Amino acid sequence: MTFVSAIGAVLSLALSAQAPQPGNAIADLAKVYDTHPLIFMGEWHRNAQQHVFLRQLVADPAFLCRTDDIVIEFGNARLQPVADRWSNGEDVGEAELVSMFRETEVMFAWNAPMYRAFYEAVRAANQKHLCPHPVRLVLGDPAFDWAKIATVEDFKALPDRDQFFTDVVDREVLAKKHRALLLSGALHALRSYPKRAPGEDGFSEPSAAQLIEKKHPGSQFIVGLVTTPAAADTMKMPAPPSFRIVRGSALDKLNFAIIAPAWNAKAVVVNGKHEWQLEDSNAWPRMGEVVDGVLYLGGDETRVFPPPSIYLDPVYRKELYRRAAIIKAYNGQDFGVILDDLVKDAEAAQKDKH
Repeated sequence: MTFVSAIGAVLSLALSAQAPQPGNAIADLAKVYDTHPLIFMGEWHRNAQQHVFLRQLVADPAFLCRTDDIVIEFGNARLQPVADRWSNGEDVGEAELVSMFRETEVMFAWNAPMYRAFYEAVRAANQKHLCPHPVRLVLGDPAFDWAKIATVEDFKALPDRDQFFTDVVDREVLAKKHRALLLSGALHALRSYPKRAPGEDGFSEPSAAQLIEKKHPGSQFIVGLVTTPAAADTMKMPAPPSFRIVRGSALDKLNFAIIAPAWNAKAVVVNGKHEWQLEDSNAWPRMGEVVDGVLYLGGDETRVFPPPSIYLDPVYRKELYRRAAIIKAYNGQDFGVILDDLVKDAEAAQKDKH
């Protein structure tokens, strides 16, 4: 099997396979709206299992019809008019559609197929009129135009991503007395972080969750993902998909480290390819200081990546190299070498195909 066909098989499996049908997890999450207008769920980037559940969540009237807005990290707020047309079922061209998730500060993550699939799931739910009101898809990453970013100084002037996400929630959800599902990377959706070891970088503070908590105490309910069967066993989680409240339960005093996302990411070369080495921390506080509830979906950590052929588009590839050079000059992160690897994979796959 060629590289391209193998990737295609993985994508097909991940996006079409049906996880166990949600039992009480979706209904239990919907009940959270009785006491909190915001449900903030940490998203594990490219996790196929979590995204199957997210698509089920927005297709279930029990949850969706109590939701006014879905605020997502994987969309440039400058393109909110496009998102409004898209989620309302109006005509949106292919270039406009992909621009929403390709024009953020994040270089590659949102090209994974589950992000487009989530956009499509929200649109489909509105087109089916599952609820008396349409659900609005709100883009929560900073509003800017990459075409106007030419220098490091231009990039430095961009808003802080967590602060911008918080401001969007404040303006588009809470000021309108709406209820919303918030989706952002797992580290953005935590109320507390581990103590830093000497020389450890970790994740910058404050997170979006911390900023929301400071401005609107008690408004959000933070949901963490139980990521392994071993952790689920320790936490005595019911069969997946299952949901448990942390605060006031036996889970409250457990160390959050058993389900925590990676704390550090370092650039490494593995088998000649540039990757990120993820490192955990054991210095996390207790579970109840970090999240309010936990969701267990089965513990499958499979991540799905897009076919590298998308990076053979000469215009898109040239633009990504340009952005990578600016980001490297800004903070030293070299995404250009990762793009080199993706292009080589795509060219090799194309050669094998012919």
